[in-house]
Amino acid sequence: MHRQLEAQILEDLAGKMVFLAGPRQVGKTTVARNVLAQREGRYFNYDQRDDRKDILSARWPEKPGLLVLDELHKFRDWKRFIKGEFDTRKN
Repeated sequence: MHRQLEAQILEDLAGKMVFLAGPRQVGKTTVARNVLAQREGRYFNYDQRDDRKDILSARWPEKPGLLVLDELHKFRDWKRFIKGEFDTRKN
């Protein structure tokens, strides 16, 4: 099941943001990390202090690539923040 989902995510990433949602402990982080392993990019976890600082400061890698933002729902205004970042980083 994960492989099928990962293939669909990779296809969708060609032109849009992809959000993974679901109950705890169903494999969302595993799927996200597996997708990232097939692309250039960086994993950020909002629960980790250094990653949280980078996210809130919009300190992204200079090289274009996939950004995985895990546990971002814990950031109160995450939807507006992500839309703004996506709109300014599109390439």
